[in-house]
Amino acid sequence: MQNKIVILSGGMDSTTVLYEVVHNYSARNTKALTFNYGQKHSIEVDKAKVSCDLLNVEHKIIDISFLGNLVGNVSALVTASDIDVPTIEEILGDPAPITEVPYRNLILASLGLSYAQAQDADEIYLGLQAQDEYSYWDTSSAFVDALNHVSALNRKHSIAIKAPYTKLSKSDELKIGKRLNVPYENTWTCYTGPDENGKACGTCPSCSERIMAFMKNHMIDPVPYVIDIPWET
Repeated sequence: MQNKIVILSGGMDSTTVLYEVVHNYSARNTKALTFNYGQKHSIEVDKAKVSCDLLNVEHKIIDISFLGNLVGNVSALVTASDIDVPTIEEILGDPAPITEVPYRNLILASLGLSYAQAQDADEIYLGLQAQDEYSYWDTSSAFVDALNHVSALNRKHSIAIKAPYTKLSKSDELKIGKRLNVPYENTWTCYTGPDENGKACGTCPSCSERIMAFMKNHMIDPVPYVIDIPWET
C-alpha cells in the first residue's frame, strides 16, 4: 500500500481527518505534515505533534513563516499583523473576511504534493470543511477539483488530493470523530491563541463554530474557554 499524507494543522478538522486516515490505512502508511506560517494560534502546531505522537505517525513540521510576513497587512490571523481577530458577528456575510490568509491552502497543498511524491504517496488529505466554504474560497470542492486537475498533469506520479469533509457540517464531522474516539482536548481551534490561563476566547469565528458543533452533538468540548458555555448533554 502506498503512503497517505495528511496536512495537519492541529485543529479539529485536520485532526479528525488524521484519525480517520490512520483508521483506514494504519499509522505505518500515514505521514503528517504541519506548517508554521506565522499564525497567532501557533499552539495548534504543538497539538499536531501530540496527536502524531499518540498515533505513532511520522510527522514533519515545516517553517513557512514568510507567508505570515507577506500577508500581515490583510490577515488578522498572523503575528505580523496588528489587525484584531474579529468575532463571528463581525464577519457574517463576508465572502473574504480579515481572517483569510490569502492562498494559504494552495501553498500548503502544493508543498504536500511535493512531499507526497518524495514519500511515494498516492493521496494527500486536507481538513477542509463545508461550513468554511462561503467565507474561504480555498476550502471548497471546486478548489479541491482544481488542485486535482493540476496534479493530474504530473506524467509519472499519480497523486490525488482528498478533502473528505467538504460536504459535511462541523457537527457531522464531530460524529465521525466521536466514533473514532478522537481526543479533542489535543486540538486547538481558537484564532487568538490561548490566554494566560491556556483558555480559548470562545467568541472568534472558529471558536463559535466549534462550540456549536459540540452543542448540536450534546457533547462538552474538553477545551477550556474564557467565557461560560451553557453545555447541554
